[in-house]
Amino acid sequence: MFKSKPKERYLFTTRRPKRRFPLIWFVVSAVLSLLVVELITRIIVDVTGNREEFAQATETADISQNYELKYVNQQGEILPTSPEDGVLAIKPSLSVGYQLVSNQENPYWKINEQGFRDTENVSLTKAKDEIRIFLLGGSTAFGYGSSSNESAIAEKLELRLQQRIQQQRQSPSFYKPDVLPLDEAKRKQALAKPSKIKSGNYRVINAAVPGYASGNGLAQLALQILSYKPDLVIVLDGYQDLMLDSKESAVQIPLKKVELDDAPSYMRASVGKLLQPLEDKSYLVKILQDSVLTPQVSNQEKAILFNEPGNYLTAYAPHDQAELQRRVDRYFKNHKQMVNLAAGAGIPVIMATQPEITGRNPAKLTPTEGEITTQLGREYINTIKENYPRFVAVNQYLAKIFPQNVTAINLYNLNDKYPSPSFIDAIHLTDNANTMVAEQLYYAIASLPKMQIVPRIPPKPVKPTVEKKVEQNQKQNQEQNQES
Repeated sequence: MFKSKPKERYLFTTRRPKRRFPLIWFVVSAVLSLLVVELITRIIVDVTGNREEFAQATETADISQNYELKYVNQQGEILPTSPEDGVLAIKPSLSVGYQLVSNQENPYWKINEQGFRDTENVSLTKAKDEIRIFLLGGSTAFGYGSSSNESAIAEKLELRLQQRIQQQRQSPSFYKPDVLPLDEAKRKQALAKPSKIKSGNYRVINAAVPGYASGNGLAQLALQILSYKPDLVIVLDGYQDLMLDSKESAVQIPLKKVELDDAPSYMRASVGKLLQPLEDKSYLVKILQDSVLTPQVSNQEKAILFNEPGNYLTAYAPHDQAELQRRVDRYFKNHKQMVNLAAGAGIPVIMATQPEITGRNPAKLTPTEGEITTQLGREYINTIKENYPRFVAVNQYLAKIFPQNVTAINLYNLNDKYPSPSFIDAIHLTDNANTMVAEQLYYAIASLPKMQIVPRIPPKPVKPTVEKKVEQNQKQNQEQNQES
């Protein structure tokens, strides 16, 4: 009995509860540590003067994510090669390569039943007073990165044309009259005034598709657009043809396959997807995504274009004059066929070479645009400046040999009236720059003879003959006698 007491004390002392930290303290410590790191990151960004650019880049990235393509089959099932963050759905097409899926909507864009970026459907039967203008091209014409359908080029142009019709109704004396005066001096004065454009309900339909080259546009015009009986066709392209290998006649659904066979890559992609909702709220998450968690994709698997770095884009540019000439020849051939198709239907065509950042006056570049050109690199800049004017020359040559059917506009070299900033990346425009493009297209349309009202010249009064004068006098005398 005596020995049992120490044993009991020993057992008692060994069962004394150990000092433990609750799990909640570990969680709190981790959260506080992340907050401290986030605070330090923000301080560093602010001290280096990159806060505004960081915020702008985050906002642009947020909009751009809503324009990422998603590849689906005819049944709407996502294809294995589709990017995980794709939003704007496209599907394969035997006739045009690929096309936008109809009836899809997003806070930044809406695709109608016909697969056009338009808030309303387009009927094959055209209303009597409707004047249809179709805008064809790639991502710039489509309005990649714009804040809404209304902010893209097509709807801005439509609004401008409707304003012109309203101006003509309110101030008809400012424009040439429908019937010219007989007086020679007054007629000369009337002919000096601006011509009226045809009256009607103008509708500009955005049929552009991101990634389209001239080969896709040619097929689209022939097999889809002409059936809608357009009154005018605008083609805004060029850059995609410069970057597309001459072996390709058109762009197909591009491949973008991320290799995630190894566990680390899979883990990075999974964590990155999990943190994506926080990317625009946290500097730390943004930096982690850009530098660590973003999966690496090879150039061969990426889709051409959009907001890619210069070292990637340069790999697609022609590297010798023979390859460049083949791409220029393809562009000329496709555009010439488009002109022939349109001319056969009596439709005028405006060929516009789309803007690109190296065509802007360097003195007009904002700090953000300057950073874009820096990222693109000197090799890219020199390549584009040397080669892209060849595509401008193609459209100018077509206007020369088809003066009655083609109007060429060079939008590569932006004039000084363009707002700052104009570019959100190498080829895509801000909403304000879209307004300026629409304005230039508007003036081109207003100057087209086929879109103008040609004033009628009244017939000269015929001098009465002697017999006619005698007959008129007799008739007047009879009328006077009857009255008396």
